[in-house]
Amino acid sequence: MARQPDVLTIMPPIQPVSLDGFVLRLPAEDDIDALVRFGDDPDTAETLWVPIPSPCSRAEAQERLRGFVDSWSGRSAFGPTLVVAEAASGEFVGIVFLRPREDMTIEIAYGTAPRHRCRGIATRALRRVCQWLFDERSVARVELLIAEGNEASRRVAEKAGFEFRGLRQTHVAGTSRRYDDLLYVLEAPT
Repeated sequence: MARQPDVLTIMPPIQPVSLDGFVLRLPAEDDIDALVRFGDDPDTAETLWVPIPSPCSRAEAQERLRGFVDSWSGRSAFGPTLVVAEAASGEFVGIVFLRPREDMTIEIAYGTAPRHRCRGIATRALRRVCQWLFDERSVARVELLIAEGNEASRRVAEKAGFEFRGLRQTHVAGTSRRYDDLLYVLEAPT
């Protein structure tokens, strides 16, 4: 009998995960207006991985939020989703998507809300999510697929300790196109 690949089931954090003045938490109703603003950002419209319509109506943001919440129980096409928020105010700062893959691997996609970019938040959030995945969720490897030309994401990956491993062709069902993405990898500490 063929061996079944090990695919992780990621359980949500019981408490928000702390992050130097920020937290990683589950999506909440208070995030709807921030999702609308995030979807209305022209840069988001050009980014294929962000599962937020652009432009984004309030009704679409509510629907996506339900999907992000349901993703933790496997009832959604989205992978488990975490919001990066300011610890004091709870304000939405960014978002992180986790996609379990075979062999104890997680693919991460992330984005920072427009007014919070260029402050190092994405790098810190990526490092903290990886630490949480390695320490508390037994993940062996984290992968990032970054579009060629996305220099900001490349810098985030490199600053967070990821290593460039080459190109990987990705098929995007929504566009029926194939893309050559840059593969960055971070292995669990031994």
